[in-house]
Amino acid sequence: MKKNQIGTGKAHAKAILIGDHAVVYNQPAVAIPLLDLVVSASFQHLEKGQTIILTGRAHELSELGADLEGIRQLIVALLKDDDKADTGFLLEIESNIPQERGFGASAALATAITRAFFKWQDKPLSNKTLAHYTSLAENISHGSPSGIDAATVSSEEPVWFKDRINTTFETTLDATLVLADTGVRGQTVRAVNIVKEQLKQHYDDSWGAIQHLGELAYGVKKALQENDAIALGQLFTSAHHDLQALQVSHPKLDQLVAAAIDAGALGAKLTGSGIGGAMIALVETDEYAEKVVLALKKAGAQETWIQPL
Repeated sequence: MKKNQIGTGKAHAKAILIGDHAVVYNQPAVAIPLLDLVVSASFQHLEKGQTIILTGRAHELSELGADLEGIRQLIVALLKDDDKADTGFLLEIESNIPQERGFGASAALATAITRAFFKWQDKPLSNKTLAHYTSLAENISHGSPSGIDAATVSSEEPVWFKDRINTTFETTLDATLVLADTGVRGQTVRAVNIVKEQLKQHYDDSWGAIQHLGELAYGVKKALQENDAIALGQLFTSAHHDLQALQVSHPKLDQLVAAAIDAGALGAKLTGSGIGGAMIALVETDEYAEKVVLALKKAGAQETWIQPL
């Protein structure tokens, strides 16, 4: 590595189309990359200090707050494994991925940092090694994540995820996805614990909802491959009802889902862990997308995005 060498890495956001929470219980899931929401990272050498610039603010590695503990430990591991624990560096991070909204922001950040570090050290990076480091950060940030975020933030194709094995597939769907932020931070760990509690208190109903979400996943994949937007929209709405039954929705999510459907969406559901965060709605045309966006904003959405499928 040359002292003036700069290593850069990027990753993008993701949205879970089906399988939220159910994927933790070995049910299949489908997620798509959101290629317009990107995080980039760059490493370069410093004579002194280990400095991270994030959202315009400089932090020393040793002083990162608890909300960035996963990233701190990732960087510590990358340095230690490369025998560079005391090496000075400047890590600059830029991102337009909303935090704690179910878009895989933490997995994308870990992926971008890992890619940048290996580029900085001028070393090859295998998919297996990338997954190892991204999972290290995710395990600290989210407890025991399924791995679907890590798989999708580094893929440019839709991801079919089952039994912790991911494969990509092509979609022919001629439709558009509208995403909306409730403005309420998603609470992944809390939502996961709520599902666990529901299984303890109401096992039959809760396990039935989880299994149904798994069944719906096969339909979602088929609808994507066979250009069946109407079926896909219906599957979205059905999945939202299952997630409501698992108690991981939120009044603002339910309000936005209803507003989207009333405005002409083919279907809508929360995406990610729930208890706040974001929702998605499926529409047939860009014209409908704009109409749904207006309805979502009127219903209280803090931010919206339009994503072709």
